[in-house]
Amino acid sequence: MATHTPITIDRKSTEIDRQIALRQIYAQVLERQPYEYERKEIAKLEKDFLKGKLGVKHFIGELVMSSVYLNSFYRDCSNLKFVEWSFKHLLGRAIQGHEEITKYMDLLMMKGVSAFFQEILGSEEYRKAFGCFTIPYARNVKFYDSPRNYLQTDLLQHEHVGQRGKVIPTIYWQQLGMDCETGTCVIPEEMMHDSEAISHSVHSADRQKALAQIYAQVLERQPYEFERKEIAHLEKDFLAGKIDVRHFLGELVVSELYLDSFYRDSSNLKFMELSFKHLLGRTAHDKEEISGYTDVLTKHGVNAFFHKIFDSEEYRKAFGCHTIPYARDVKFHDSPRNYLQSALIQHEHIGQHGKAVPTLYWQELGMDCETGTCVMPENQADQHHDHAYHHQSVAEKAKVKEPVSKALNEEIEELLQMLQNSDARQILQSMNENQRSLLRNLAK
Repeated sequence: MATHTPITIDRKSTEIDRQIALRQIYAQVLERQPYEYERKEIAKLEKDFLKGKLGVKHFIGELVMSSVYLNSFYRDCSNLKFVEWSFKHLLGRAIQGHEEITKYMDLLMMKGVSAFFQEILGSEEYRKAFGCFTIPYARNVKFYDSPRNYLQTDLLQHEHVGQRGKVIPTIYWQQLGMDCETGTCVIPEEMMHDSEAISHSVHSADRQKALAQIYAQVLERQPYEFERKEIAHLEKDFLAGKIDVRHFLGELVVSELYLDSFYRDSSNLKFMELSFKHLLGRTAHDKEEISGYTDVLTKHGVNAFFHKIFDSEEYRKAFGCHTIPYARDVKFHDSPRNYLQSALIQHEHIGQHGKAVPTLYWQELGMDCETGTCVMPENQADQHHDHAYHHQSVAEKAKVKEPVSKALNEEIEELLQMLQNSDARQILQSMNENQRSLLRNLAK
């Protein structure tokens, strides 16, 4: 959470110090510097502050009652959003709980704005934190009643006036199932009409169940006991409500646990395919997408690759910050074949079809991988055998029956190494018939 070095102004401060302090007050309380026409209303206030007639607390008390402040944060806002902003500006934190909400909402509605600000500026908390001479700032408060309130303060400190609307307070984002991270509050589109999306949304206290669901989707299993040690702090923060689903996933997929399972022994294209399955609920749907993501992966690394997925418009609309990814019936496949590939990969389990051959290229290799082991259809194998037999010499036929030689082992190693390359499609096109045949035999 961003914090600031406290700025204190007293009777000994120079006019230059007070000019700097004035700009800081406006940045904290108004979230901007006043416009020229607004300065006419607060000209006398500014003059008295710069001459030392007013202290910081007195100046702020007058400023928040001016039309400059009230027009920006009160007149077009819900009462709760106004309370939230006032706490941010004057106490440097978000509202702590329902008891505090009830107290200040009642005060605002029953006694008005003036009594509301007097209560805040006259509170023991304000006196101890800022006194009469220190400008309020974003604080790392130590006495939150829950980790969620800590998170709400962090979100609120990065929100600017009007950025996320003036009706929905930060405190109710999760309860409304909204994603407001990007600057505009939206409900993930699929949650509007998809009951499955709603069932995957995490807003309740049952986070232990949600955690198991995340592992089932992203790891395709529950972690072993020894693996949980690495992600123990992540689990703790998620279960306590400190981090949302998207944040938890972002940390999980760059952990050794995920990378050891899906990245280190896989070809780049297979890794991309599995990552799409886990995080977007589908397979890659065109060559342009494949090229874009494999370029990022090979040139910029795993972190940039995952950032590209999590920051995509598709992820934001489908899942937002609080929905666990799931297998989706995506509507924008560019061909029936891509739709089929998504269906195939959803039923594939880790390691079931090997880590070298992506689902995307089963057909191009002429393989049948439905059973769990990639094999060539018998009729195609017979055709290939007849063709090879016709062109082979007697000596070559004899070699086929011999045990695997050292040279062939080296060729196999070379072929497998090639498949670790980023652009598997290009490699497949460049293979000669012997290499293709070798790859098919390896898959048996």
